[in-house]
Amino acid sequence: MKALIIGVGQCGTKIADLFSLVNFDAVAINTSRGDLDYLKHIPPERRILVGEGVTGGKGVNANPLLGREAMRRDLPTVMRKIGSLIGYEDVDIFFLTFGFGGGTGAGGTPILAEALKDEYPDSLVVAVGALPLREEGIRPTINAAITIDKLSKIADSIIAIDNNKLKEGDEDISRAYEKINYTIVERIASLLALVDVPGEQTLDASDLKFVLKAFGSFATVGYAKADAGKIKNLSRLILKSFENEGLYLDANIESALYGLVAIHGPPETMKAAEIFEALDYLTKRIKGKQIFRGFYPDPREREIEVVTLLSGIYDSKSIEDIVVTAKQYAQSFIKAREEAEVKQKKLLSGLPDFDDVYPTGEDGMSEIYDGPFPDVEEATKKLRRPKDD
Repeated sequence: MKALIIGVGQCGTKIADLFSLVNFDAVAINTSRGDLDYLKHIPPERRILVGEGVTGGKGVNANPLLGREAMRRDLPTVMRKIGSLIGYEDVDIFFLTFGFGGGTGAGGTPILAEALKDEYPDSLVVAVGALPLREEGIRPTINAAITIDKLSKIADSIIAIDNNKLKEGDEDISRAYEKINYTIVERIASLLALVDVPGEQTLDASDLKFVLKAFGSFATVGYAKADAGKIKNLSRLILKSFENEGLYLDANIESALYGLVAIHGPPETMKAAEIFEALDYLTKRIKGKQIFRGFYPDPREREIEVVTLLSGIYDSKSIEDIVVTAKQYAQSFIKAREEAEVKQKKLLSGLPDFDDVYPTGEDGMSEIYDGPFPDVEEATKKLRRPKDD
């Protein structure tokens, strides 16, 4: 299976950089030269600075209008670079990683997603975005809501990761962000690593593409892992991957249309009765009643790993909170602006123009200033210091 990871903006390029670390093909796109130079694993020739004429290579300060313009201006360069990396190979999925609340990611990702859909109609375009923290303020929230709306009309699926999960641990802020980014990479990389791999029941690329081709709705990747010797009931571990601690999005899984479950571990732990108990329960629970399955017994493994994917989700508290908050603020802001414009217009109405107050011409000026006009040259001489003469 061929996947290309494209990071957009500061958040997105950091995530793409981690994908490059684990040997995925990745590209980094940003408006900040400094952020691109900070990356550790994506080769320099796969780092693309966009919008230099707009930003001077210094970023867009969370302004999605500038991010959009930067991507538009340099889109031909970006698409040529992507084309040169792909060559004549078919790409199954483009994963676009970005931050919903930023400027380059929020503004540029929808532009790039639309271009990829047009250029590669047989490939999926999946947006993988980090939702902003509530405490980050209203601007990132508005950026996120508008970007959600735009991508829902373009992308095949949107995998949203709620950064509010950062607050559930006790790590410092740098480690907390790193943990979120690593979690995104771990889950998607683990899922892709099991596609088209021989097993008792194999997930192939067409299965994954079917699940992710979900009409611009939301998707979430769940994950659970444990030491094989400590597993008392595999059914419980599978279900754990679908619970709040396994998912990184506050979503109602019952609203999902499709599901996918991949289980990898030592053969003796993969008991059929326990696996099918969990899968039957999940199939009945989700709205679409469709779950694709992959079972990968591996005697070399000492841990058992469960990777899950739910798509076609239209019910998520994480998303709803962002959209409702953004709508309320936008409506109040627009109303306040209109009221200010009405007040300004009322205050300034009736004022004359300069032509109405000041008569034109020398004769007219004499009506305002009754006296001779000074000789400017003579006055200047009088003001000079003696040594200047």
